Parts: sequence; structure tokens; C-alpha cells
Amino acid sequence: MERLAKAWAEQDAPDALSCFTRDAVYIEPPDIQLFRGHDELRAYFGALTPGTVMCFQNVWFDEKRQMGAGEYSFGMAGQELFDHSVAVIEVQGGAISSWREYQAKGPADFTRFLALEGKDWQWHGGNYP
Repeated sequence: MERLAKAWAEQDAPDALSCFTRDAVYIEPPDIQLFRGHDELRAYFGALTPGTVMCFQNVWFDEKRQMGAGEYSFGMAGQELFDHSVAVIEVQGGAISSWREYQAKGPADFTRFLALEGKDWQWHGGNYP
């Protein structure tokens, strides 16, 4: 996961591709993104531009099931908003065969993104149900 984040941040499409099986499926459900296999992923990774930032905040992996998840931040250096995401992965033969991500946009600073105070929460104990 760290190698993938580094490859993304350095626009190194070949190294990013090497983290995935040749027939990997990369999705953002329910209908946001779908990329299948190296050809489609190569175009996706190849579109990254200098200044791209990707870093994992937390990574979990179940070795027995060959499944894991990573909580990460992705955006452009110097921008106020980043995508903060969780990716659930499945691994085959040491490479990612399935990647599904769930994103929310928020402050680039991950601590501010997670902060409880200073926000106008849509749902909270004072208005629910």
C-alpha cells in the first residue's frame, strides 16, 4: 500500500500497475468509477499530474483472508480540499486483485477532517430522530 501511494504521488504508472494483478477490478460504488485490468488502470494512473499527494493514514490486513483496508488522503498539494477515502482490497499472489473505495471530500488536513468540533453536523444527537 505504501509503494502504491508513493507511485501515485510520483506519477509512476508502471510501479502503480505492478501493485495490481493484470485483471484487477478498481471500483468506487455504486456507480462512480470502474476500471478493469492494466490497460484501463494505466490510463487512470497516467492521468496523474505533478503535485499529486496520496498518503495512507491507517492500513489493516487479514493475512488469512488476503483482504484488507486502508484509510487514505488524496489530492493536489496546496489545495484546501482533499478526498479522504477508505479502500477495501483483495489480494491474489501478492498483488491487489480488487480495490473498492469510498470517498468524502473535506479539509486537506486529516486531523481537521476528523475533528468533532467546529462543524455544522447534518445529523447529531440534537436533531435525530
